[in-house]
Amino acid sequence: MATKILINALDSGECRIATIKENKLEGFHLENASKEETQGNIYKAVITRVEPSIQAVFVDYGADKNGFLQKNEIHSDYFQDNIAGDRSLSKIIKKGQELIVQVTKDPIMHKGAMLTTMISLPGRLSVLMPGSTTRGVSRQISDEAERKRLKAILDKIKLAEGFGLIVRTAGKGATKTMLTSDVKYLMRAWKEINKKGIKAPTPSLLYKEQNLAVRSLRDYFTSDVNEILIDDPCVFKEIREFVKVIAPKQQKIVKQFKGRKPIFTKYQIEDQIASIFETKVPLKSGGGIVIDQTEALVAIDVNSGKSKGGKNIEQTAFNTNMEAAEEVARQLRLRDIGGLIVVDFIDMRDKKHKNEIPKALKKFLKSDKAKTKVGGLSQFGLLEMSRQRLRPAITFGSFNICTHCKGRGIVPSIETLSLAFLRQLNLKTIKEEIKTVTCVIPTDVADFLLNKKRGELVEIESKRKVSISIKGDPAMIRGESRIICDT
Repeated sequence: MATKILINALDSGECRIATIKENKLEGFHLENASKEETQGNIYKAVITRVEPSIQAVFVDYGADKNGFLQKNEIHSDYFQDNIAGDRSLSKIIKKGQELIVQVTKDPIMHKGAMLTTMISLPGRLSVLMPGSTTRGVSRQISDEAERKRLKAILDKIKLAEGFGLIVRTAGKGATKTMLTSDVKYLMRAWKEINKKGIKAPTPSLLYKEQNLAVRSLRDYFTSDVNEILIDDPCVFKEIREFVKVIAPKQQKIVKQFKGRKPIFTKYQIEDQIASIFETKVPLKSGGGIVIDQTEALVAIDVNSGKSKGGKNIEQTAFNTNMEAAEEVARQLRLRDIGGLIVVDFIDMRDKKHKNEIPKALKKFLKSDKAKTKVGGLSQFGLLEMSRQRLRPAITFGSFNICTHCKGRGIVPSIETLSLAFLRQLNLKTIKEEIKTVTCVIPTDVADFLLNKKRGELVEIESKRKVSISIKGDPAMIRGESRIICDT
């Protein structure tokens, strides 16, 4: 099936990349200037704190927050020698020690970045791993004959001692010449990083990942891509040069989009992109899925809605669940959702149907570059799965927590807020020396108090012998209040 890659980079503050098949959105990546990704960057860093209790160290690599480096992510080359041969963290690593680290996960919310010293440099066809001896082929290449062919090529490629190499999914069908060329490029890059690491101060950036457009092409450009359209002239030249290096024969498919309409509008995918940020996603049959992200996990509910097409309730439920399985796999990919995921499918009685749903989900997840694990359906119709968190969810950096509900999705009613405020007012006016009280609250709460709770206000005034003034502030949000007491 032919695939198009559309790159919208006209706005200097944002770059959007969409992968479409038959005008259906299959992949979407977004990068804002305000939330530049550091994943893949390599830094010269220094250990600031050793924490044996959590078997990890905190590392200053030049960011606002120190990075987190687990013991199992520290290469043995950095281990300190000790006479007793003690392998505990505090004995093999010390505060103030310098390291070369790579960001594996960007910082998110209150958490710093996840780091590793097991460096991996991705090329177009392969990944070079300094300090490793591993040689292998991506698991995504499932054809056994192709795996054997690539392994045979790997055995013939001469690599310096202490370097590992993995053939990427994009390396399927690659020749020895192509892979050797890729390895030479990566070795040159590593030598440059090493050279910088010797001279650069600590902390400092040694290697920066390519921009989103080039990075996405490197990771997602496959043989079934028949057209790459770019609306920005500068990015078009950059991509054309990149493709010229990695796949000279494919250079002709890189084209500059010059249409009068915006590129995403032309291909009718703006609405599909907007749906990524919605909680409800409709299904063709009339059903739908609801995606709710919590602190601990992502809950996905499958609803039959107005689903039709089945001979009976069981068949309708099965058809809707099969549709939902495909859409769940697609939404996880589009939204970059990671971690623990629980899907509540519609109840079915047929054991064959119950077994078919996890199989279908696994099938639809095959095209996902993130590692996934899928469990079976429980007696309650729940399916547990996990997905590798490749990067922060797409909503991170694009959306802020609601200032009204603080992320809960609901706000207290005016009556609830009024009663809570009256209790607060009662406490504030306990002191005998208080004579006047000025209350500043949201306008709608003030109106409710003055119209519906005037009796309670008069009772507080007479009981405490104070004068109460209520003022509405339209700039205040529900839940905010200010009480000024004067003697």
